[in-house]
Amino acid sequence: MIKPLHIFVAILPFIVCGCEPRGGKDNWSPPAQRTGAQSSDWKLIGGNDYEQHFSTHSEINSNNISDLKLEWYADIPTRDGLTGVPIVVDGVIYQSGGLGKAWAHDARTGEQLWEFDAQIEFPLGVVPSWGARLSRGLAVWEDKVLKASGDCRLFALNRFTGEKIWEVRSCDTNEGRTITGAPRVGDGKVFIGNADADSKAGRPHVDAYDIATGRHLWRFYTIPGDPALGFENKTMEMASKTWGESYWLNAGGGSVWEGITYDPRTDLVIIGTDGASPFDPRLRGNPTGDELFTAAIVALKADTGEYVWHYSTTPQDGWNYSSTMPIVLADLTMEGQQRAVVMNAPKNGFFYVHDARTGDLLNEPKPIVDINWASGVDMKTGRPMKLDDAQYWLKGEGGAVVSPSPMGAHNWMPMSFSPQSGLVYIPVSDYPALMTSNPNNLVGFTEVNFYYSKENGGPFSGELLAWDPIKQRPQWRRKIGRPYQGGVLTTAGNIVLQGSTKGTLNAYEARTGELLWSFSTISGVLGAPSTAIVDGVQMIFVAAGSGSTSAVSFAPDFSDRADGPARLLAFSLHGNARLPKPSLEATPIERPSVAEPTPELAESGKRIWDANGCELCHGYRVVGGSGSIPDLSRVPSLPPEAFDAIIRQGVFVQSGMPDFGDYISADEAHALKAYITSEIWRQYKSQEMSAE
Repeated sequence: MIKPLHIFVAILPFIVCGCEPRGGKDNWSPPAQRTGAQSSDWKLIGGNDYEQHFSTHSEINSNNISDLKLEWYADIPTRDGLTGVPIVVDGVIYQSGGLGKAWAHDARTGEQLWEFDAQIEFPLGVVPSWGARLSRGLAVWEDKVLKASGDCRLFALNRFTGEKIWEVRSCDTNEGRTITGAPRVGDGKVFIGNADADSKAGRPHVDAYDIATGRHLWRFYTIPGDPALGFENKTMEMASKTWGESYWLNAGGGSVWEGITYDPRTDLVIIGTDGASPFDPRLRGNPTGDELFTAAIVALKADTGEYVWHYSTTPQDGWNYSSTMPIVLADLTMEGQQRAVVMNAPKNGFFYVHDARTGDLLNEPKPIVDINWASGVDMKTGRPMKLDDAQYWLKGEGGAVVSPSPMGAHNWMPMSFSPQSGLVYIPVSDYPALMTSNPNNLVGFTEVNFYYSKENGGPFSGELLAWDPIKQRPQWRRKIGRPYQGGVLTTAGNIVLQGSTKGTLNAYEARTGELLWSFSTISGVLGAPSTAIVDGVQMIFVAAGSGSTSAVSFAPDFSDRADGPARLLAFSLHGNARLPKPSLEATPIERPSVAEPTPELAESGKRIWDANGCELCHGYRVVGGSGSIPDLSRVPSLPPEAFDAIIRQGVFVQSGMPDFGDYISADEAHALKAYITSEIWRQYKSQEMSAE
């Protein structure tokens, strides 16, 4: 039996946020006289049926964007940040948050209209405890808001009152599954996937429900189960032949934790799947094939969930090169013929354009960053031409430097396609990592040094890339900061809007990349902005707030980590609101009150840290923790008995911190504490050197 992935979800009780739910009302004053025209909404997460994150509105444009100002802000009563796209319908903004929360605000004033709380009950399994604090958005369909929670529940809410209409459980937390992604809607159905934090727990799947009633319509499993139990259909029987011996005991992966798009042109649901787990292919069984349907784009009939086509972006994946990134649809003229296409920029660094009806590649995929795992894609077979350079499992104890890193050249942050410019705008992360096989590490059974490139003077940046999907080449790119930055919105006003983890919202000229405007949001931004016409005036909305369980991306070395509160921000050409001044300095790391442990003991504790996936919440090398998850580098050293009570006796289980008593011994807890202390000492010394 595989030991589940363990995560430190919290070591301190929740701290009540002293936020003002109705936000900057005192700083808001009426804008210029408005027309009373009908609202033009942002009803879907990507703004339109094609999930393009593009708006046809041009009142705000490249000529007047310098006049854009804050109209209002609303502080949101949560410590766990906001990453979803604001949905705007009939003058109301709907926003999702962690811990099963959702809110509605008046788009004109920022006044909070209602709050929904899923009332998640702890303790949960370790993976759903992690997922409970992360939500990448919600959906609206007619009179309902569709909202998922980390404990595997999906809700339909009355969009006028926030009251629950129906509730279903779409995955099993006892299998180590959770939901972190946004539901997608189309044709009266809601589609939802789930996640397993790369722990290979259970069988991932996508479900469809009737929005009106919550009735379950179909389920599609993304990997086959135990052949002895029979297969659900011929598709799963076919997929089983692409896996190695005893795969149902040794391997997993393939979660659809994001990347679901309903295509109204074809009545297909296009999904992207996670990579296989364990990451090391040798641990999944031999001989292996493509391991369907991991690291793939898969098309299903929306009415039945039947398989239609698939394309494996990284068959026999060894690097966690997920294809779950948001999937964008478009109608492109290629070689003189208009084609209905599916576009995807998965983690592996290539950009793909597929025929939406058949899945065929329409041109040769090209890399959006420097890569070393493949030399290209063979257009005769559609398969990547893999290189030995990045195959760390063949390199022994030293491992291999892999580019892009397992966090990907592009992660979940939305990219945007502008039919006006013909370009795709992608938030890109450019840095390699050092990967080494480690069967004791339950996060993919592989050790990853994400800091390798930074420590060795290599590339380590976040970029905004304007990509020509037909010519498969960059039009322009701008370095934004550290690797992880926000999602993208483009408009017919010839502007590209992107938030940053520095705490800015930036506007660029769509064809040249020239920076036209920037605003200090104070809080970091990861999700994409949205825009709508409210009473005849175009407004831009963005959700901000650094708190989240995306620990690696919020470690200071991976993002710029503006630690402001969770907020909704609204902008217009008529605004005159002001944000409160932030504190000027971050709290310094205090000199540890206990002696620096021996390197041997600290190294032993590091193995415990890695093996139990602690980095997912508390950050790589104990750097991270945000929102309701504490940054351990700023937590005073606890006496051994108090630390043991937290780790092994479950004193904070009701706050979401799992009990590790069955998995971590007293001696291991002692070593774990030593590792945390050694890392705090390392950070403290680095801080003091920087101050000299």
